[in-house]
Amino acid sequence: MVWTEFLAVFLMMMGCFLIFRMNKHLLCLFVGLEMMSLGLLFATHFILMNNFWLILLILCLAVCEASVCLALLVSVMRLCGDDLMSSVLMDGA
Repeated sequence: MVWTEFLAVFLMMMGCFLIFRMNKHLLCLFVGLEMMSLGLLFATHFILMNNFWLILLILCLAVCEASVCLALLVSVMRLCGDDLMSSVLMDGA
């Protein structure tokens, strides 16, 4: 059980690192979010060992989050031409 705790903390920390440090591209942000949701899945698996339905619900929410992120990435790529955060953000001008 120690490796699942370590894996959950590692995935959450790497997801936070990707979100806060490598936020130039939208794809890096979405990969960081996905890593954090996988870390949450491993953490809930450790906490709720025999409760299969809650783990399945969290897994379904992670899949829905991934599909929404993919749809957002495709729409931004069609609208702006690239996935850079600088082309998505408004500078006020």
